[in-house]
Amino acid sequence: MLLIRPFRGIVYNKEKIGDISRVVAPPYDVISPEEQNFYYQLHPFNIIRIILGKEQKGDNSRENKYTRAAKFFREWLSSGILKKEDVPSIYIYGQEYTVEGEKFKRKGFIALMRLEEFGTGTVFPHEHIFPEPQQDRLSLMLNCRANLSAIFSFFADPSCEIDRLMEKSRLIYEFEDVEGIKHSLSAIRDQKTVNLICQIMQDKKIFIADGHHRYFTALKLRDRLKRDSSSYVMMYFLNTESSPVTILPVHRLIGGLGSDEFHKLIEGVKRFFYLERLGRTSEKKKEDDLKRRMLFKVKSTKNTIFGMYCREEGYSLLIPKDGVSFPKKVNSAILDDLVRGILGKNELEKGREIDFTTDVNLAIDKVRKGKFQIAFFLASVSVEQIKNVALAGEKMPPKSTYFYPKLISGLVMRDLEDAV
Repeated sequence: MLLIRPFRGIVYNKEKIGDISRVVAPPYDVISPEEQNFYYQLHPFNIIRIILGKEQKGDNSRENKYTRAAKFFREWLSSGILKKEDVPSIYIYGQEYTVEGEKFKRKGFIALMRLEEFGTGTVFPHEHIFPEPQQDRLSLMLNCRANLSAIFSFFADPSCEIDRLMEKSRLIYEFEDVEGIKHSLSAIRDQKTVNLICQIMQDKKIFIADGHHRYFTALKLRDRLKRDSSSYVMMYFLNTESSPVTILPVHRLIGGLGSDEFHKLIEGVKRFFYLERLGRTSEKKKEDDLKRRMLFKVKSTKNTIFGMYCREEGYSLLIPKDGVSFPKKVNSAILDDLVRGILGKNELEKGREIDFTTDVNLAIDKVRKGKFQIAFFLASVSVEQIKNVALAGEKMPPKSTYFYPKLISGLVMRDLEDAV
């Protein structure tokens, strides 16, 4: 049974901050070093100093980015930069965003959820995780003793009763971030409404979208601290029956291959796929047309079709040969297994030889400039595919999904010292 609880959220004090957009930031794991510098300079109280602090010369076990994060967090709280809400509440988080010219709105809620081990039939992951990010987040949480950002999850409520209850919330703040995405945070403080939401959620299945490493970290923290408050984690819940779930495709770039390996890869691909060459051109208008044709086929065809770009061949489509079937249905898993099978090693796990991006033009530019040798373009994964993989107890390869937009960090936080 899923246990949901309200909590006393920690939010930025608008009276002291003014423009909230200057103190929030994207999730730590999508921030580049250049963006880290940008958010450091944007405001002295930007959340970046807590979620992704800079390392300094002379750092040691007593003084480091994690201890500094904890110091910032407690100092900002005691000085009133951050303030703790008086009443345990459920928080409503709305976002308005644009993808390929189309506008979307989504609204979910943030609450505490009692941690459950995977495989118990309540919470379902879909992604492989790595130990290094777990240790990083564990060090941060142990020092700060706080949930600094919500884990993104989704569920299905065809009745949309929770959506109607969310309308009873009161606005805390709203703002537009540097990417033009609009965010709003409001709170439901009425305990009758809060209890009703908790009751409705009891029989729901929860699928983790973003935040697998943070969820595993929360499990480790629970086992280490052994207190009731650490048995709960801050989660964002989105109803897929009422709000859009935008998942961008994550394309693959491969480089660092010798000439023989490169040709071995191309010939290996041809054993399973027809290679339909669309061609290459130096004229921008014609190239844009080739690119559009390739992407249209990749997105619109039911069969597993990949786009491919390399300097030697230009744009191509990979169409499965007659009689070829794949045991795995998710395109990222098919491609990853294919490359590993051809090259005989885990090329996709070597950071110097693989890159991932949602930006088609960036992928092509990197290949054109010789930073990588080949780019594969994939269709986006659907919510149903994620559910099917998760319910089967399977995992997708890393970087199979990119949920957009990300949940902004600094919107609301939770003190682990507070009782549940």
